[in-house]
Amino acid sequence: MDNALDYIEKDLPRVKGHAPVAEVLEALLQSRCSAVLLTGEGKIKKVVTAFSLINTLENEVKKADYRAEDLPDGDLPVVSWDSTGRSWIPLLKKSEALVVTGEVGEIAGAITVSGMYDKLVAKTEELERELDAIINFSSDEILVADGRGAILRVNSVFEENFGAKLSDVLGKSVDELEKKRVFFPSVTRLVLESKSSRTVIQSQRDGRKLLATGTPVFNEEGSIFRVVVNTRDITRLNNLKKQLEEAELLKNRYRQELIELRQDTLWGGDIIAVSPAMKRLLEMVGRIAAADSTVLLTGESGSGKGMIARYIHDNSLRRGKPFTVVNCGAIPENLLESELFGYEGGAFTGARREGKVGKLELANEGTLFLDEITELPLELQVKLLHVLQEGLITKVGGTREIKLNLRFIAATNRDITALVEKGLFREDLYYRLDVIPLTVPPLRERREDIRPLAEAFLEKLGEKYHSQKYFTAEAYAYLENYEWPGNVRELENLVERLMIVVDGAQIDEQNLPRHVLQPRGLLPQREIQEKWECKNLSSLKKAREELEKKMLSAALRSCRTTYEMARVLGIDQSTVVRKLHRYKLIEREKTDRS
Repeated sequence: MDNALDYIEKDLPRVKGHAPVAEVLEALLQSRCSAVLLTGEGKIKKVVTAFSLINTLENEVKKADYRAEDLPDGDLPVVSWDSTGRSWIPLLKKSEALVVTGEVGEIAGAITVSGMYDKLVAKTEELERELDAIINFSSDEILVADGRGAILRVNSVFEENFGAKLSDVLGKSVDELEKKRVFFPSVTRLVLESKSSRTVIQSQRDGRKLLATGTPVFNEEGSIFRVVVNTRDITRLNNLKKQLEEAELLKNRYRQELIELRQDTLWGGDIIAVSPAMKRLLEMVGRIAAADSTVLLTGESGSGKGMIARYIHDNSLRRGKPFTVVNCGAIPENLLESELFGYEGGAFTGARREGKVGKLELANEGTLFLDEITELPLELQVKLLHVLQEGLITKVGGTREIKLNLRFIAATNRDITALVEKGLFREDLYYRLDVIPLTVPPLRERREDIRPLAEAFLEKLGEKYHSQKYFTAEAYAYLENYEWPGNVRELENLVERLMIVVDGAQIDEQNLPRHVLQPRGLLPQREIQEKWECKNLSSLKKAREELEKKMLSAALRSCRTTYEMARVLGIDQSTVVRKLHRYKLIEREKTDRS
C-alpha cells in the first residue's frame, strides 16, 4: 500500500495563523472540507478540523482578539510521511483527520476522513473499470455470482455461449436460469451445494460442448462469498486442436519430402535399364504400379530397391500424395514404435508436450516404404499386421483409433523365407507383404547397365563439382568385369571418389582401386584387354551360360525345393527360379521324369 504522503489531501484550504476565527469558519464552509491548514512564515503550523472549531466556538468565550492560531488542533494523531496504511488507517478510523509530518518533522499536510473517502471512491471506480476490462476482454466466459446464487457479473462471451442477453441474466438466480434451460446443469448451484470447486460439461442445442468450472470464494466466517465460473467452448478448442494437428501433419510431410529430395540418387531418379534383367523388372513394375497391391522388394544391399519403390509410387495413382520412407534398421528399437505410430503428449518420459505424428499417419493417402522390413521387432510386426488388415492405428499412449489409407511397399536384403522358417519373422505378416514379390537384380547380373550408370554419375557429379571427366575404354573394361558386391551404391561412391581425386579429365585403369583391377574370379589384366578388343566375347558368354546350366541341373536333381537350391548355390531363391525358367530346365525336368 502507498505511504501516508500519497494520501495527503491537496485541496485543504490554508488560512494564516493571525487571521480571525471567522475566516477559518468561512474557509471551511466555502471548501466543504473537514479541515483547514494554518500557516505562518511559509510553513504549515497547525491542522484545525471542523469538529474542533465547532467545539471551541461552543465552549470558549468569544473574544475580540481570538485568532485562528489560538484554535486547538483537537489532539490529532501525527504520522510520518513514509508510514504505510497498515499503521495509519486504524488511527483514521478513530479520528477525523491525521497530521502528516515530513522528513525533518515539519507538518507536510493532513489526511481527512472525507478526503480519504473521495480517494477510495475514485480508486474503487478505477478498479471497477479495470475489472470490467479484464472480464470483457477474456476469450472465455466469466460469471460471478454471490453466496445465494444471484449473478453479479458476466462478460459478453455469455451471450455467444448461451444466446441470452446480459440484461436478462444480471441479478437473476442461477436456479431460475437453470429451470429455463439457459444453461444446464448449473455449475454455480453445484458449487454452493458442495462448497467446493466443480466442473461440468454443458451441451448446447447447436451441438456445441461447453466446459464450465466453478470455484468458491470464502469470507472470513468460512461462508461462500462469491462463486467464480469460467466457461470454455471445448468444441471450438477441439476444432483448433484438429487444425493444429493438420498443420503439424502438413509440416512433417513437407519435412519428409525435403529429406527424400536430399536422399534422391545422383542421376535424378531416372532408372537406368539397358540390361534385359532391368528391362524385364521395369516392365513388371509398369504393370503393377497402377494397382494398390502391397509389393515386397528383395535384392542385395545397394541394388536400387529404394529407387524401384519410388518409381512404383511415381507411376501410381497416388503419385501426388506423400511417399514416406522408414528404414526399420536405422531407427533404435526403443524408438521405432513411436516413429511409426506417433505418440500422444506426455506418453512417456521425454515425450514432446504436443505429441508427435508418426510415419504411418504422415504417409496417409500415399505410399509407405518400409526398408529393411526384416529388422522390425516381432512385437511391432503384430501391430503392423493389424494396420495392413484393418487400416487403423493407435498412437503410443493414446486410445483413439485413426483410419488410414495407405499403400505398402516393403524391402529387404535378407532371405525372408529363411527367417520365417526360423521363427524370426511372422509368417502371417510375410504373406500379407508378399502379394507382389519383385527381385531387384544385383549389378553383376546387369553388367550392360554399368557403363550408362557410370556415365550418368559422371554427368551429375560434373555439375556438382564443376568438372567434366570421362572413363577410358580400358577403365570401363575393368568396371564391367568387377563383381560389385556393393552394387549400384558402390559404383556411385567410386565415381564420386575418382571425380574428386583424379587430376585432368581422363580416368583410366591406373586411377582405379586395386580391388577393381584384380577382382576375384575374373580374368587377368592382359586377357581383359583382349576381351575388350572384341576377341572371344561370345565364347566367354556362352561358357558362362553352359556352366550355369550344368550347376542348376545338378542342383535340381539333388534338391527338393528351389529354396534348398538357393542355399546350396549361394544365391537368392528368386534368382534360381528366374534362371530355371531362362534355361527352360523346369520344363525339361518334367519331361525327363514323365
